[in-house]
Parts: sequence; C-alpha cells; structure tokens
Amino acid sequence: MLPLEAIDLDTLVTALENHFMDYDTFFWLDPSTGRIELWGEEAADEAEAEGWDLDDRGGVRIEAVDSSEGYRDMEDFIAGVEEPRCRDRLQSAINHSSPFRHFKDALYSFPEQQTAWYEYHDGVMKQRAIRWLADEGLVDPGEADAAIVQLREAR
Repeated sequence: MLPLEAIDLDTLVTALENHFMDYDTFFWLDPSTGRIELWGEEAADEAEAEGWDLDDRGGVRIEAVDSSEGYRDMEDFIAGVEEPRCRDRLQSAINHSSPFRHFKDALYSFPEQQTAWYEYHDGVMKQRAIRWLADEGLVDPGEADAAIVQLREAR
C-alpha cells in the first residue's frame, strides 16, 4: 500500500473526471510509485520498445466517474444555495439538455456562487478520489477515512 501523500490527488481528480478519451486512451496509476500516467498509442509504443507491459507492472486503470455522480453533485450544491434567485436558476439549468454546460453558464451570473461551486466540487472530487484509492486497495482505508474527514471539516 502507498501512503496517501505519494499520490497527486489533483491529477487523480483529473483522471476521474476525464470523459473525453476513447477506450484505448486512459489514465492509469502505478501502484509501486503512485504515479499517474496517460496511456495511449505513444505510451504503448514506448512500453513495447522498453519491453514492459502495463499489466506486468500492475497498472490500475482509472475509469471516469459516471456522469450521474456529477449530476448529483450539482443537485447537492444547489440544495445548499441560500439565495432563491440563484438556486432557481441553477435548478432550471440542470433540468435542460446538456445540464453540465447550462449549470456552468448559469453560475457565471453569480460570481460568489461560482467560487463556492469550484471549492465544493474540488472537495467532493478529492473525497471521491481518496475513496477510489481505498476501494482499489492502494491506500490504507483508515488513512483514507481520516483524510476524508479532514476534507469535510475544511469546508
């Protein structure tokens, strides 16, 4: 198991949010170092030339979180917005097609809430990343739980 500080949580969050790659291009984590790498055609060619295989290294593929989780994050955030006009506008935004785009567009009219959203989102995604690491058996569950509690208290 790796110590939690061996893993760049910001990079892991990026990997967990990455919905734009094809099946052959993905992020993976090296369980011996905690390093997160992008796997694609160039990386595969390099690995082949160096004589190693991703599976041989025990690489753990990082799958993007389901968009339904991101949608729930927006709903949870909206529920905590106190200003009725902002809350109504954000709720209306996620009830359209392309809810993520409409949500971000609606936030631009409310700069304070925009900042609050990004702070909220960052905290939620870091918690999700830490939970993923524990679920994959890459970090100690007790260390993960303590880190998640610390993130929640920081909000």
